[in-house]
Amino acid sequence: MPEQYSDAHRLFVQAMLSRRFLPESEAEEVYSKICDITQSESTDFAIFVSQINKSLEELDYSLRRSKCERTGNEFLSLVNIKQDKMSELASNYSPVELKFCRELFDAIVNADNEDYAISTSKALRLGGPLKLTNKETQDILDRLVEDGWIAENEGVYFLDTRALAELQGYLRDQHGEAIKECTICLDVVTMGEYCALGNCPVRLHKYCADSQFREAQNPVCPQCSTTWSRSNRFGLGL
Repeated sequence: MPEQYSDAHRLFVQAMLSRRFLPESEAEEVYSKICDITQSESTDFAIFVSQINKSLEELDYSLRRSKCERTGNEFLSLVNIKQDKMSELASNYSPVELKFCRELFDAIVNADNEDYAISTSKALRLGGPLKLTNKETQDILDRLVEDGWIAENEGVYFLDTRALAELQGYLRDQHGEAIKECTICLDVVTMGEYCALGNCPVRLHKYCADSQFREAQNPVCPQCSTTWSRSNRFGLGL
């Protein structure tokens, strides 16, 4: 362990092992309380997280910071960086439920027109081939929403922040070109803005586009310089 690794670091890791995923504002509150309990001098939260990650590397874990694609709100999650990322769900879902999760995530990622979403009725039908009743299927969907893996809005399900933070390795491995990266931050993007030029691959999170074009009177694509329209959106979750 690094010399600066203290009781505050250990207690914070224990808290994250229990919570796994939470808004960064709540994580900072946990950190503040731990500093009070341990009578430790607080430091910049990003530095604190970085110190923990140096120690977690040897255990194949990492504290990963991510943003909600819809709001830009920041989250912190504890992820296993080496295992099959679907194992993150294994402790809370049965084998048949995990198989349903794979079918659901596959359907969302491979939706037509870069929608990255499927209708609630289509999601419900995915349970049939697995011999799940509609009620059993709906119960799984409700749990996935409650646990932060998917979200539902206006009759469609789409991947939520936790899934994109903790399952991005799995999604990239399984779906290759169907998975898009934001040109600005290089994280997976399933909703946002796209370049108007048909063969240009540039996709941006809305919050990255907001930052990129904040001072631009005539925004252009960061790759091909085509005029950028802020109304060109993809992903039904947005």
